[in-house]
Amino acid sequence: MKMKLSLRLIHRLWFRIAVLLSLALFPIGLISVSLAHQFAQAADQRAEAALLALTSQAAQREEALIRAGFGSSNALAAVMGAVLKSTDACSDIFADFIEDNPDFSFSGFVDVDGILQCGSDMDGFDFSENPVYQGMRENPAVRSDLVRFGPISKTTVIVLSTPVFIDNIFQGYVAVSLPSREMNIDFEQIPDGRPVTLVTFNKDGDVLSAESGLRDVGKHLPVGRSLADLAQKQRIAFSGETREGERRVFAVVPILPNQIYAIGSWSRTNLSVAPGLAMATPMIFPIVMWLTCLGVAYFAVDRLVIKHIRRLGRDMLRFTRTRRHNDIPVDNSAPIEVREIDLAWRNLAEQIIRDEAELEGTIHDKTVLLKEVHHRVKNNLQLIASIVNMKMRKARSPEARVALKEVQGRVMSIAMVHRNLYETSTEGRVRADELLNSIIGTLLSAGLPNEVRLDSKVSYDPITLYPDQAVPLSLLAAESITNALKYLGYTKGERPRIVVTLEKLTKDRGILIIENSKGIPLTSPDQASGTGLGQGLIGAFARQIGGTLEVLDTEHLYQIKVEFPLATFDEEHSESDFTELS
Repeated sequence: MKMKLSLRLIHRLWFRIAVLLSLALFPIGLISVSLAHQFAQAADQRAEAALLALTSQAAQREEALIRAGFGSSNALAAVMGAVLKSTDACSDIFADFIEDNPDFSFSGFVDVDGILQCGSDMDGFDFSENPVYQGMRENPAVRSDLVRFGPISKTTVIVLSTPVFIDNIFQGYVAVSLPSREMNIDFEQIPDGRPVTLVTFNKDGDVLSAESGLRDVGKHLPVGRSLADLAQKQRIAFSGETREGERRVFAVVPILPNQIYAIGSWSRTNLSVAPGLAMATPMIFPIVMWLTCLGVAYFAVDRLVIKHIRRLGRDMLRFTRTRRHNDIPVDNSAPIEVREIDLAWRNLAEQIIRDEAELEGTIHDKTVLLKEVHHRVKNNLQLIASIVNMKMRKARSPEARVALKEVQGRVMSIAMVHRNLYETSTEGRVRADELLNSIIGTLLSAGLPNEVRLDSKVSYDPITLYPDQAVPLSLLAAESITNALKYLGYTKGERPRIVVTLEKLTKDRGILIIENSKGIPLTSPDQASGTGLGQGLIGAFARQIGGTLEVLDTEHLYQIKVEFPLATFDEEHSESDFTELS
């Protein structure tokens, strides 16, 4: 069932037009996909450039604090050579700095041995085991570090360190501590208030601060890109996924070149140049075009063509069944080609009706004439039979009377055939089963004395023949029944038997079987002798209908079997060659 429905769908007009339109629009679809892809790339590039600027804006406060911290540590490192001689004066400088800059929690000078020489708090504290000191000792340079648990402030701090050199000799470093806390981003500076996730890190890839705190900072960072590698770039924007699998766009900007960087990330849904563009796909435009084609193919073609074709189809089907058609033409909204087809169809239907009426009249005249011919032939044959009967009564010798009686019987058989053709033929066609049933029934009734009890069996399949085949078949059957009655016999304890079978073997083959019992003759033995004329006539009639004759003659049975083709109306048959009968 599904296969049939699929085949019906494939063969529908609107479906084929939709396929053709789809093929025609395929190059346009490819172009639209390419342009949409280029547009999306350009939009991504513009969005990434915008994100770089917005990330810089979001990190302005952090940048200001870090720059201020490094500026202060550089300034304090520059004056260390003059104030180290007075520990109190040195400590006052750092204490005054913390008092004037509340955003910082600690500042001080750590000497080359790791001892806090002077600072805003806890002078003399030993930093020799501190990672910041150890790193500065190995490589004296400006650096920034995140200390999870500051030994003095007891909190997480960002340590900004500047080495101190006196006479080009490393003497220690000045450290300024900036408490690490959740960034306070001013989203009013970001256009449209679109959210950004911001994280700061140093050149070694260590995270210094994060917008949402350091605990969950890892889930905001890109997978497969290390912060140390990103610190090698001045400014970069790229697309990637977070560790939670979210697709985001990342931007890296330097806060302090070669020292501290900020990385911001935005969800891709917030990066469209126009609202909703991020969710768009390059396939939307060709899909919309294709769906439009389907709509045009279905609705336009259905309204303009298919509807009128279906109307014509229904009208044609009605005409084939009832010979009536719709006299109302299609409306003027139909295309002119459809209206021309409708007009041609109505003219054709009217012409067919007129031609059929003329043909029916001709056939009727022919049928009447054919029946009249059969009727006249039957009357003439009966007249001949009557003349033969008169001659038979005047004949003096028994042989002459027997011969005339055989002639009379054959003439009456032919007359009977024409009478049945006259009564049963319809438009040149003859039901062979009805014809043989009438002829054989009459012959069996008239051919035996009343006292003879005959066991007869007849079987006729419905077979339609034409006169050129029905006439010789009827004559063959009549002659066979005449012979069967002539040579009919019986055995003791059984009745005489005649069996007649007309069977349709295939649509183009038929068979006639006539058999009679043999044995003790019903009448005088002279009746069972003959000249062989009947056998010759049967063979001639069998050849005339194009059949093959088989004869089975045993002690108790005589059978004639004729298999013949069922001719079609257009098939030409050879005329009867009655010279064989002379």
